[in-house]
Amino acid sequence: MNKLKPGKSPGRDNIHPEFVIHQSTTTSGWLCAFYTSCYQRLKLPKTWRRASVIALPKPNKPAEDPKSYRPISLLCVPFKILERMIHSRIEPVVDSQLPREQAGFRRGRSTADQVTLLCQDIEDSFQNNEKAGVVYLDLTAAYDTVWHRGLHLKLLRTIPDRHMVKFIMETLSNRSFILQTSSGQCSRLRRLKNGVLQGSVLSPMLFNVYIHDLPDTVSRKYGYADDLAIMLSRPTWKAMEEGLNEDMGTLVAYLRRWRLQLSVGKSVAAAYHLSTREARRELQVHVDNKCLEVQQAPKYLGVRLDRTLSSNNTWKKSRPR
Repeated sequence: MNKLKPGKSPGRDNIHPEFVIHQSTTTSGWLCAFYTSCYQRLKLPKTWRRASVIALPKPNKPAEDPKSYRPISLLCVPFKILERMIHSRIEPVVDSQLPREQAGFRRGRSTADQVTLLCQDIEDSFQNNEKAGVVYLDLTAAYDTVWHRGLHLKLLRTIPDRHMVKFIMETLSNRSFILQTSSGQCSRLRRLKNGVLQGSVLSPMLFNVYIHDLPDTVSRKYGYADDLAIMLSRPTWKAMEEGLNEDMGTLVAYLRRWRLQLSVGKSVAAAYHLSTREARRELQVHVDNKCLEVQQAPKYLGVRLDRTLSSNNTWKKSRPR
């Protein structure tokens, strides 16, 4: 409760965070007892299962295009407190089982760590006079397409407390939302069958659990939640491309098995070498017989990484997350 911030918008129950922040000891005790009852009975109020969604326009995008808006989900404040309680309970257990390559939303880890690690590995390939290739993967609506049955299975493998797993899945079931416009108009109720909740403190951790068993690859993986990159260096371009293509086949098969979709159009490849001429190579990395776009300075976690790591943008400070 102490982590609530005043001034935030309420959910469908219209309870503002200030109400909880300034509540009396008696009210706090009643709320804790209510949370305990919800957990023991595996039940939640219907209002907590509903979210209000507002659409914020993206800068420099056409107003008539639905893709020009970013949806923001407003959850009920008491439900957000419950999620934080669940998060604090399962975080030590989950964190101990996540692979080192996954840094997303973990205590003591940041985007800067992953960018620095990737740059260091590329620099090492320079020192070894090897050719380095990186594929930056883009997942289509990653959080929204999490398969609930698959998530349930992976939670059972990760969290020993079976009742807690049931309760987590209960918080995801029978979810719905209403789209609310700036003029106050509301859409009809829409139901959600898959995905983790937008705006939820639990969602990043649940997504980390969902992909924590990514298959082993020859390439090194760098993950920050759904931002994933793989890097491989070899003495020749041919050997490096063959390795990347084999690993991409392995990863795409995994994603399809768990109903996640790779956006071939948005995923990009890049070559790295100290020689400018060598670094201009157009990597041949294929997915479903389609060659991935090759970029000279792709962006990873907010940082532009050009082919020789010499760009002024390469070492600009990334925003911590």
